[in-house]
Amino acid sequence: MTAQEVSKGGYLRPGPIESFISNGLKTQDYYFDLPLNHTGTSKKETIVVFARRVIAVEKQADADKLPWLIYFQGGPGFGSPAYTTGWVKNAAKKFNVLLLDQRGTGNSTPMTVQVLSQFKTPQEQAEYFMQFRADSIVRDSELIRETLLANNAEKKWSLLGQSYGGFCITTYLSLFPDSITAAYITGGIPPVVDSLDTVYRKTYKSVMEHSEQYYKRFPMDIKRVKKIMKHLASNEVKLPNGGILTPRKFQQLGQRFGLSGGMDAVHNLCIKAFITINGKEEISSLFLDDIIASQDLIPPIYAILHEAIYCDGPGVASNWTASKLLSGEFKSTFEYSVEAFEAYEDDSSKLVYFTGEHMYDWMLDDYAYLQPLKECADILAKCTTWPKLYHPEVLAKNTVPVAAAVYYDDMFVARECSENTAKLIPNIKLWITNEYKHSGLRDDSGILTKLMKMVSDEVDIPTA
Repeated sequence: MTAQEVSKGGYLRPGPIESFISNGLKTQDYYFDLPLNHTGTSKKETIVVFARRVIAVEKQADADKLPWLIYFQGGPGFGSPAYTTGWVKNAAKKFNVLLLDQRGTGNSTPMTVQVLSQFKTPQEQAEYFMQFRADSIVRDSELIRETLLANNAEKKWSLLGQSYGGFCITTYLSLFPDSITAAYITGGIPPVVDSLDTVYRKTYKSVMEHSEQYYKRFPMDIKRVKKIMKHLASNEVKLPNGGILTPRKFQQLGQRFGLSGGMDAVHNLCIKAFITINGKEEISSLFLDDIIASQDLIPPIYAILHEAIYCDGPGVASNWTASKLLSGEFKSTFEYSVEAFEAYEDDSSKLVYFTGEHMYDWMLDDYAYLQPLKECADILAKCTTWPKLYHPEVLAKNTVPVAAAVYYDDMFVARECSENTAKLIPNIKLWITNEYKHSGLRDDSGILTKLMKMVSDEVDIPTA
């Protein structure tokens, strides 16, 4: 379906709806009514997709002459960053930057338990969820491109993707390569070649290494974490939102280790875990509030569709791979029990390992707000009718210049898997660096500048 066809159906609203100037930037906000299902027989049902155009104030007179850059956020399930983010401000001097709130995120039609309650059965919820992966996000973007660039001499635009955003870019390269001028990926080349089992084995080993780094930085936390885990294993600790803070849920804080400042954040949590009331130690309410803020605000898309973003085509099911590996070959590493650890309470070599970016079946029990979606999540985990996300035969003929920052010790996207995929794609340049964590683009806007120079051959990057 083209933008013209959608427009005839009355789906695209006139825009921008709102515009304002702030922090040296001019923004224009667009809302698009787009088909929920791009490939189904019925395209009458629509959702709203929000996008914000950002241009430097001094460039607004020439805005129509500037090229376009659309940004795909990491996730899945998270909206675009603030328009005042460092790299956005820099890019807005050269591009019309379009910050896309991918379907289900930000100011787009939300994907929440409240919204999902409109469906009568878990099966209907699951069928709705299936429309929120990269293939749908990319098809949304194509309709938006055809609309916003309709009067431009150059009908193509450049792409920037962080983490999962890089997965979306690879889908874009598979489906609509002729729409792309250049593509920039930061920490997000998807594992087209490697299985989900392989991906999670690597990320489990990576979070083990990051856990050891954490304890080297904060050695007193070896005892602190054991004390917290023992208390959680021996007592039912209720969170203010009705959930239960279990030991396995606490271990999920290790996901922060892969981001800049994450280890410090977990340490600051641990040192305020307990408070003494009338001579008795108990878990601090401030600690529990911070746990909710750091864990229980993750969107349903992130929790429930996370494994599904790796399901590339019919016949592939996720089957709760992270849970299977955790209870199988990695059980002895990550499992905690009071009995097993009591003998090692003073042994600094016996560590409680944290887990990383892994979504588990038991989260539908431990996370109060996810509990209504348990049956839906199980249906999606067993689903084998996912559409293709990548087309290797198209990627093998790629002519779009692509530059990608690959972080050497990335805890979220395994470097080796990224390199394996890159071998399939001609015209891609890799910058493999150990200078940054997964949050590199957020931490240093110079990363995008370097990627652009790689595409324009202004800088040389070693190929071996």
